[in-house]
Amino acid sequence: MKINGIDIRKYDAKQLTADVQPPSFANSYEWLTGAALPTEFETEVQMGHLKLSIYFKGKDRNNIIRAASEFMSNFTKACKMELDGYKGTYIGFITSNDYEKKNVKQRYVVNLEFDGFFVDDDLSIKFDGKTSASFYKVGTRDAPCIVEVYAKSTLTNYTIAGLGDDDIIIESLAAGKTVVIDAKTGLVTIDGANAFDKVNMWTFPVLKTGETALTFSNTKARVTIRYTPMWI
Repeated sequence: MKINGIDIRKYDAKQLTADVQPPSFANSYEWLTGAALPTEFETEVQMGHLKLSIYFKGKDRNNIIRAASEFMSNFTKACKMELDGYKGTYIGFITSNDYEKKNVKQRYVVNLEFDGFFVDDDLSIKFDGKTSASFYKVGTRDAPCIVEVYAKSTLTNYTIAGLGDDDIIIESLAAGKTVVIDAKTGLVTIDGANAFDKVNMWTFPVLKTGETALTFSNTKARVTIRYTPMWI
């Protein structure tokens, strides 16, 4: 098992058990008087839950408590966990923890609980000089994405439709330059500098589950879309 890229054997620890539970959610609907069918509203999917037990061993309890304390410092913010027996990475937000003493002084178990979800490695799709295209989004959660637009020649009001309810319009971009629209950080940049004034959009792009159909206003750009598959 790894936490934030660190093998937990560094702390003389090993994963004892990992119980992954899906999120609980319910359809939101209203059945109006006299209506033949209910009106259904968008269902919000919350995070799932993870119960994790970690086994520690050491020279004595003081040694173990210090190793466990160093281990626990990984959870002061959202952490990335590679669990033994599971594919992908679990993004976890700790909700509770406790120490469980064993009969011998050289053994401890730390029980932890997290809210979170699984993600896979980032995926990238490239569209070079296209006016239309489609792709299937991997994962079951909506995923914020990064859109990179490279200008093969000078762009004016270059429009991308299909990445949300509203179009993304690149109002101006010099040939050879790349504008990066990053829904994960909420930034729009060119060469690392703020470029919000070059782009017209109402919201940052978020990919929905399933097929995404795109249209591009001309063939003068190379568009790359990057996202992290996320799972319920």
